[in-house]
Amino acid sequence: MKIRFSIAVLLSTFLSFNAFSAELLISEQYVRETIPGTEISSAYMTITNRSAKMVKLTTVTSSVSERIEMHEHVMTADMMKMQQVESIIINAGDNVVLQPHGYHIMVFNLQQPLKADTEISMTLHFDNQPSMKIKVPVQGLNKPEKRHQH
Repeated sequence: MKIRFSIAVLLSTFLSFNAFSAELLISEQYVRETIPGTEISSAYMTITNRSAKMVKLTTVTSSVSERIEMHEHVMTADMMKMQQVESIIINAGDNVVLQPHGYHIMVFNLQQPLKADTEISMTLHFDNQPSMKIKVPVQGLNKPEKRHQH
């Protein structure tokens, strides 16, 4: 009985910070706490495609905002520039890391400030996979940015 309980606790801990389907795994997700006086934040995560076909992230939705966009940073004329993208492609058997200074999710017009040590729900919508609802922890402003080791 203790073993079953221990396994259940470990599994629930894993599932609370990782979302997965048979073919997709979402991990290392977090959203930044809002800066006082602003209504904007950004979210980051790793999306792993374990399927044999390419997958496209097409939109992201959440009850915390009606305007969520996917962006990337690009170097233009020796300046780093952020631009919106229509989709993010995750090739078969590969992963894409959404991180600062790369692909990321921008959350605009937040209905209320995001506070550290809470979490929000986001739904990731794909072109050829079921949508995935994930829990996203809010990372405090004073915490160093998580570094993805990929």
